[in-house]
Amino acid sequence: MSHTFQMVVDDVRVTLNDEDGIRYTDPQLMGYCNDGVQEMWRIRPDLRLGMGWINNYTEYVITDDVPLPHNVAHLLNYYVVFRSELRDDEYSEGTRAANLRALWEKELKRG
Repeated sequence: MSHTFQMVVDDVRVTLNDEDGIRYTDPQLMGYCNDGVQEMWRIRPDLRLGMGWINNYTEYVITDDVPLPHNVAHLLNYYVVFRSELRDDEYSEGTRAANLRALWEKELKRG
């Protein structure tokens, strides 16, 4: 079964307690998804093997399949949550976003 960006957005909304899409819009979360894919490819270029190198940046839409191997695709959820929390942490003293970023990067490198 393919893993779509819609599935990522839906899962992330549950984690963020935003099932109704009040705090985060689909375009915001898709922007984070697109950034996350690019960041994952930057840190782990091997994740892009077999996908071609023609286009350096692709703007995916919510109905597209996630272009990552199954064993690391779930890490995109962590990235989108981290980016969303980072926006909220701007007004707090918490470090949840920083902790999520560190966990995401550690898991990605361990892959």
